[in-house]
Amino acid sequence: MINMTGIFFWVATVITVIFFVLVLVLFVCQWVIYTRVEKTMLRYDHFRHEKEEQN
Repeated sequence: MINMTGIFFWVATVITVIFFVLVLVLFVCQWVIYTRVEKTMLRYDHFRHEKEEQN
């Protein structure tokens, strides 16, 4: 006889692990995007201030 509780437990565990892995992947992607945008904005600010000082 098949133990349905055991099957359900492992299905729920696999889904939970997949969910947490996806959350971690999305967090890393968000962090990479944030750091690249921040670096770009700082570079833009630096160039803008240089142009203002030249004028």
